[in-house]
Amino acid sequence: MVTAATQATKKSARKSDELLARIIEIVRRTGLAGFSLETLAPELGTSSRMLVYYFGSKDELLGRIVYAVRSATVEAFASQPAATITEAIDHWWNYYRANMADMQFFFHLASRSFEEPDKFEEFSSTAVSVWTSYFHQSLHGVTKSDAEAQAIARLALATVRGLMVDQLITGETARVEEALAEFKSLLGDRLSSPRGRRRTAR
Repeated sequence: MVTAATQATKKSARKSDELLARIIEIVRRTGLAGFSLETLAPELGTSSRMLVYYFGSKDELLGRIVYAVRSATVEAFASQPAATITEAIDHWWNYYRANMADMQFFFHLASRSFEEPDKFEEFSSTAVSVWTSYFHQSLHGVTKSDAEAQAIARLALATVRGLMVDQLITGETARVEEALAEFKSLLGDRLSSPRGRRRTAR
């Protein structure tokens, strides 16, 4: 039997999801500058009090944004697996270059997790593993061991995120992408060298 309380909970969840989708559209357009529940509310036709009801604090809302965006992105990437690590890097880079606000959300939440680690434990526990898994899949059969593939996947993630910070801070797109191209070239050389290839001889 569906109770009135259950129906109210489901209705609230639907409303929360609808608002979140609209909020993501807004903040992707405007970025984090001036971001607050007070500035969002008028665009959504609601009040900051109602946003607190649905999402809690600004940090909690940013967490919801990051999780929602990342889940949708990972799902989209999984449907089109990369054949090589450099192709995986290109997919990741091209997506976030086209959606720079997503990276702003991520780095902002990362900085908040340093200040209040207990509050952002879920974010911290998945921030690396989700994407290293994606890069790792593109290294199947290329490295000598799974441990090496895991290490290279983590290096790839650290490098592209580091270069994305560079891009956000300096805006020097040409230089940043030159560095990215150099990293991909070095990685390609490393994986194609005899030391980097899987040993098949018995």
